[in-house]
Amino acid sequence: MESLVEKYQNIVTPEELLEFMNQYFSYGYLGKDGRVFVPTDTAFDDSWYLNYQLQGVDDILDTRIGNCFDMVEFEREWFSSHGYQNKTFFEMVKVDYINPYPMHSFLVYQKDNSWYLFEFSDTKHRGIFRFSGLSELLKYQRSNYVSILKENNILEEKLESIVIKEYDKLHRGISAEEYLNHVLKEDIK
Repeated sequence: MESLVEKYQNIVTPEELLEFMNQYFSYGYLGKDGRVFVPTDTAFDDSWYLNYQLQGVDDILDTRIGNCFDMVEFEREWFSSHGYQNKTFFEMVKVDYINPYPMHSFLVYQKDNSWYLFEFSDTKHRGIFRFSGLSELLKYQRSNYVSILKENNILEEKLESIVIKEYDKLHRGISAEEYLNHVLKEDIK
């Protein structure tokens, strides 16, 4: 019987990768103490910022959970090792007080003359979506993000504070604070 690692290593297409992730992974995060947190845990939201650590591919294959930060790094590893040009983006509402709004990371890749959004963590918009250009893709993704923010009762004027930033690969084990500091400072041309 093939192990999960072997199944992962035998994935050939983005569609197979998404199918694999759908079958084996769920939403959650790995705490600094090695504890796995899932959304049904009472401490899930309250401890995230202080307890979260970014997982590597091996960690995710072991825990079978991750949030969008983790999954993007998992996806990046696969796309990069299979020769796809890819970019990763982070989106959030940038406000000057404790941020009550969800944030999100996502991966895009280029194939032929098109750009594709590879979305796993946002279950309402999960899938692979083709666009003729990157700006069209980012506009679509912003629209998805706005719909999620509206479900969280965002004030209309706060929608002007949305930032979408491209960022480079991050290192396994960094905290939520280190992650956010990195992606918000990143300025890729």
